[in-house]
Amino acid sequence: MKKVTKVSLVFIGGSLMGSLLTFVVLGQLSCLQYRDYVMKAAREQVFIASQLRGQRAEELQKSAEANLPEIVLAIHNDRQLQKARDAPLVMREVRDFYELNGVPVPAKISGILSALPPRQY
Repeated sequence: MKKVTKVSLVFIGGSLMGSLLTFVVLGQLSCLQYRDYVMKAAREQVFIASQLRGQRAEELQKSAEANLPEIVLAIHNDRQLQKARDAPLVMREVRDFYELNGVPVPAKISGILSALPPRQY
């Protein structure tokens, strides 16, 4: 009887420790992802500032515009990105960019952007 009690206590203790360790590790992963996101955003801002300071605004504009279709396709084709809270907002902002600036929408994303629901004002 003592042996069964001892084994049960060890099992329960191990389960609790495993749960706690899993919780800590998963908590660190989201912290690391956030940290990486912040660092990437900071590097991007430094790059933009460097380009603008170096009088390369037109090159920066062309580069940013060239990335928009890839962003739309990435969100459209990835279930995890589709579930992101801001995914619909980003898609609408890209659509608005093309509409407001009179830039023709690339054929590979025109169907995706036209299928978006209209903006609710």
